[in-house]
Amino acid sequence: HINKQTHKQKILLAEDDGSMRRFVEIILQRAGYDVSTAEDGLAAMQIALEKQFDAVIADAVMPNLTGFDLCRILRENPNYQNIPIIILSGFDNQGETNLADAYLLKGNNLKESLLETLSNFFAPEELVVC
Repeated sequence: HINKQTHKQKILLAEDDGSMRRFVEIILQRAGYDVSTAEDGLAAMQIALEKQFDAVIADAVMPNLTGFDLCRILRENPNYQNIPIIILSGFDNQGETNLADAYLLKGNNLKESLLETLSNFFAPEELVVC
């Protein structure tokens, strides 16, 4: 049994709703991702400065720093200028989506859309057909 994926992608998840945070964390862990969680944007920013992540998933509306604020701050950091940032929202108001790489609605198909979005970001480059 050879593990093809030697490096587990590290994902930072920022979500202030405890049950939603746990739900998304379980989805990501079952899909094979290494997940770190934060209860708001400020905590997420502190974690992001201590560790390097392959992607960030942030709730749009959180106390202290919103997902959009977090996105703006991370984009100013050279380590986070090119990594995928996904905003999750309960509302169909995309706000400042130019900062994020994807904007997903928290709905019935969140699991499928989240995993599909991540796999598109992490797809091996050699599979890309020009």
